[in-house]
Amino acid sequence: MATATKQRSSAVRRRRGAGETPTKKATQAGKAARVKGPAKKVSEAVKPSAVKHPIRRMAMAAALKAAKAVGRRVLESAGDGIRSAAGKTAAAGKNAIDGGLANRLPIQVAIDVAVPLEFAWEEWMSFEALTEGVHRIEDVERDGDRLYGETAAPLSGDWEAEIVDEREYEAFAWRSVEGSDCAGLVTFHRLSDRLTRIELDLDVVPTGPSESLALTLHFAHRRALSELRRFKARLEFTNPDVYETDAHRNGGAPDNESNEEEA
Repeated sequence: MATATKQRSSAVRRRRGAGETPTKKATQAGKAARVKGPAKKVSEAVKPSAVKHPIRRMAMAAALKAAKAVGRRVLESAGDGIRSAAGKTAAAGKNAIDGGLANRLPIQVAIDVAVPLEFAWEEWMSFEALTEGVHRIEDVERDGDRLYGETAAPLSGDWEAEIVDEREYEAFAWRSVEGSDCAGLVTFHRLSDRLTRIELDLDVVPTGPSESLALTLHFAHRRALSELRRFKARLEFTNPDVYETDAHRNGGAPDNESNEEEA
């Protein structure tokens, strides 16, 4: 009898405990409800529609509108500041390039070629190509006092120049009138019977940003010197019999024959 009474008492206590003790999910849901409730009330209170009094609702709407206007002005001010800084940076870069070009010197390069002066002159005047520093002129042809050709790739296009001065075996000057803006002068100086100095002077006015950069960074100067070296290599790889025969045909005599006659 006592055992049955104890079992009934334990069952009653278990039922009471199950009813009175909340589950874990119920506890978490209650906490979320307590947290969400005030936040929801605050967010609803901020909305003008949540304010019941008409005057307060109008005041709330005006305040929100003013806040949006202030935020918009702040963003526009920040954008103007960024644009102003970018403009100042670009202007500074342009002024630096313009200043460098204003103080630029003409491109002046020279090279000694181990061939007679007459042969160097005739090869130059064959006009296979010309260099203007920022451009290489190809397929050059002469028509009276005019030169016609094309600028090399990647900026290929028609090129035209007028011959300003020409002194046989001494100097040749030109000035471009289409495709570039350059004045060029090449002079020839006899150092010995088989050694000639070639001097090239170029005064280039840039016609675009790429040409300005080439002049400012001295790319044009190095390109002109490279073209002269290419010309030197072509002449010095020529068989000496070619220009010695030409000299003999034009009334001269090879060095060995001259020495024999003097002996």
